[in-house]
Amino acid sequence: AVPTVPMSADQEGAAFVSPPVKKKTLASFFKKSTATTSTNLTQRQAIENELSRYLESVSVESDTDPLKWWKEYDIFFPALSHLAKKYLCVPATSTPSERVFSCSGNIVTCHRASLKPESVDRLVFLAQNLRQNYRATQGKFLSFVE
Repeated sequence: AVPTVPMSADQEGAAFVSPPVKKKTLASFFKKSTATTSTNLTQRQAIENELSRYLESVSVESDTDPLKWWKEYDIFFPALSHLAKKYLCVPATSTPSERVFSCSGNIVTCHRASLKPESVDRLVFLAQNLRQNYRATQGKFLSFVE
């Protein structure tokens, strides 16, 4: 049998009414609660713990592929692995950006110095895509209009 709570004579006739829900103010979303602070503290401790475990771990061979290593040890160092994958994937060369600057330098000459920036952007875009199209077709231009 389920235990019941005895009611007074006033409460027996009254229908059960849930207490009113207090609406949150905009300012309440910006207040920091103590629970959030303790969560941040434990998260900070977890990250510090992960970093210290990584620093104490065995050193890696110099010829090891770093992305493969981080993929393998992602389970042990999840936060560091995320950062490593993010920053190790950045190209180590500036060749593509230098190529674009070189192309724009060929387009904007002394005789064409009054071109609007939008026109230069379009011309650089077309020149780069035309070059890629030319390379992709082994030196033969594709016909865009059939």
